Amino acid sequence: MKSTGWKTQFPAPAQSAGAPVGNDWCGFSAGVHGGGAWGSSSWTDLGAGYVGSHSPSGALGGLQVGFDQQVGTWVWGLRADASASGISGSHLDVIFTDGAAPEYDRGKIDYTGTITARLGYTFGPALVSVRAGAVWAHARYSLEGYYAPGLEFALGNATRWGWTAGIGVDYGFAGRWAAFFEYDYLGLGTYRANLSCITVHACSFLGTGTISIDVRENFNVLKAGVGYRF
Repeated sequence: MKSTGWKTQFPAPAQSAGAPVGNDWCGFSAGVHGGGAWGSSSWTDLGAGYVGSHSPSGALGGLQVGFDQQVGTWVWGLRADASASGISGSHLDVIFTDGAAPEYDRGKIDYTGTITARLGYTFGPALVSVRAGAVWAHARYSLEGYYAPGLEFALGNATRWGWTAGIGVDYGFAGRWAAFFEYDYLGLGTYRANLSCITVHACSFLGTGTISIDVRENFNVLKAGVGYRF
């Protein structure tokens, strides 16, 4: 230290070599991800009432892009992702039990994606964030059996929209690369699926060519991925 008159000045302490260095999270990013999902699917036939429910699950994987801004240790931004999905499930119909074969009600999510805003706080090279926004999913619903074992006799496709919220951790490494792990809740809610008879004429309970079913679905998703910031 040195003295200048009555004031004594101390040199600023040197930063230790092991001290964490914060990442710059600003800019555009792109990357890949993979993970799995599980949830609930409850079916109500408009003509017959509640027909059963199941717990769909499966893997997913795809791409994500984003843009972030940073002030100090706070980060906020937008992200969009899209995934191919194998999320599926089925249940034995509890109403239509008098056919030539058991009837199974099946659902599958082929593709899904989210568009979200996020807010995060940095801890050295780590970023903890919460996110919320919209989710979409392309779904396939079908009825199988009843008239004959394994016969798919009604089918409907739909693109559904809902809301999503989640929390995640990103960790920067090797310059502008970052890995992440996150949990998301997908609230798709209730959708009226109109299934068309495809192999049996007038197959519905009401004697028409279309079966209307209210399908209520929500999912939990765990994802991990890696991205590069440009």
